[in-house]
Amino acid sequence: MSGVTVMTDFTQRRRTAKLTPLLQILNATPGLIVAFVVAGMVWWIALIMLFFFALGGLGLWLTWRRRIFCINEENELEVTSGVFSRRTRRLRISRLQSVDIMRPLVARLSGYSSVKVEVAGTGDSRVLLSFLRVNDAEALRTEILSRAKNVEQSELISAPGDPLSAPTESWKWQVPNGRLVASLALTSSTYFLIIGTVASVALAIADPFGGTGLIALAIAVGGAGIGLISRFTTLFNFTISTTERGIAISHGLFTTASYTVSPIRIQAISVVQPIAWRPFGWYQVDINVAGMDQGSQKSGPRVLMPVVSQELVFDLLQRVLPTWNLEPDPDWFSADAGARRRFPWQSDRLAVSTTPDLFMVRGGAFTRRLSAAPHARIQSLRVTQGPWERKLGLSRIHADSVPGPIKLVVKGLLSETAVSTALSELDHMFGSRKDQHSESW
Repeated sequence: MSGVTVMTDFTQRRRTAKLTPLLQILNATPGLIVAFVVAGMVWWIALIMLFFFALGGLGLWLTWRRRIFCINEENELEVTSGVFSRRTRRLRISRLQSVDIMRPLVARLSGYSSVKVEVAGTGDSRVLLSFLRVNDAEALRTEILSRAKNVEQSELISAPGDPLSAPTESWKWQVPNGRLVASLALTSSTYFLIIGTVASVALAIADPFGGTGLIALAIAVGGAGIGLISRFTTLFNFTISTTERGIAISHGLFTTASYTVSPIRIQAISVVQPIAWRPFGWYQVDINVAGMDQGSQKSGPRVLMPVVSQELVFDLLQRVLPTWNLEPDPDWFSADAGARRRFPWQSDRLAVSTTPDLFMVRGGAFTRRLSAAPHARIQSLRVTQGPWERKLGLSRIHADSVPGPIKLVVKGLLSETAVSTALSELDHMFGSRKDQHSESW
């Protein structure tokens, strides 16, 4: 441990928790158990697997031993790693995007957490520190956020000897788990599960000895069922609150995740309503967050509210994003009547609205969507026209945002209208960016 301190002073070089290699092994235990059971039928294969298992454990220990991190004098998170060749990475806290705390089941039961830090930049601009004690993980997140916001550390830490003070919550809202279950039961995955089960049973009755029905049943139930269970365990106990650090989002049944997102990093939102949710007046709110690779569900927050009632949705959005001035019923410019030939099911819903603060798009036939983005946070505008649309004299406007689940596309406009709307939006974009100079948290 020479040269590495064990105190919670992140300006000094330190390692993650000593149990990190063991926790990493335990996280992979279910797969290893299955492999050992399968290989156990042949003793020499089991011995070979045991050897590689021990070799992997040694590699994890050496990796932990050589991995050191600190916050240096240049206000950067510095991480040095590598067993044979040393590699040093420096993440500028001034370009911070998010600091998230992840708690896989094994680490959660033993009182440890992972901290993921993301900054603006190209390529892999994130660092995952696994594992730290819960108090140390919270302390590191507070330290990084306070430096990003230029807040004195003494304002965020309690008296010596007390646990780290939690951020002050000005508002908090939690999704009832019963409503979450009901909303998941009314999604397309459930319909595929029911249809697949009925079709599989029919095949099994028609061909009782062929096994086709059982195979189809396993595929239908397995795919749709796993998807539903995974989404439920991911969104369980979904809580959102506003603090002095930003928007705090936490959720998870087995693996818990805790995100802190600055409102200035939210680039677009979308209020979504599947057709089966309409009788209940339920909506889901999705978000695009700058600086996060949202190619997978585990990479960052994609959902701001998984299910919320019609009476609360715009009130909650006003509390979380008060500067957006999101209007529930703005002045819409509807699609051209000729759009019915190209979009017969949703032509009545297609519309665009430009408010002083937002560019808003409406659409969707079976699943309705209302998407919005501030003018200053739209990356670029494109006007496109497919062969069928060219024949009808129609065009689309694409308002490009950061990667995420939301795509702002205006459909069904006359070509002349699309061009004039895009030029008007460009004026809004340039005008709204004149006062935006800071990249601070």
